[in-house]
Amino acid sequence: MEFEVDRLNMELIASILSSSDLASVLENAEEMIGNNDTLKGKYIVNLSEDRVSALIDSLSDYLVSNGVDEFGELNSLGYRLENIIDIFSIE
Repeated sequence: MEFEVDRLNMELIASILSSSDLASVLENAEEMIGNNDTLKGKYIVNLSEDRVSALIDSLSDYLVSNGVDEFGELNSLGYRLENIIDIFSIE
């Protein structure tokens, strides 16, 4: 399955997964090149269904540990992670 992810989100995902075996998946992502400004700074990430599940699990774990404030509410990182998880969610 292919997913389109912008550069800032790719950088965040890479930092979260840096010690994971999923990090190698990000190295295979291809930056979209073209004259169309809407494509600049975006990457195509190609993942199997199992890898998608593992990625969502890792991001969700990080969200729970770092994306909520002391009252259990999402902080700015939590909202950002939630949006990234939505990109990879399969409907």
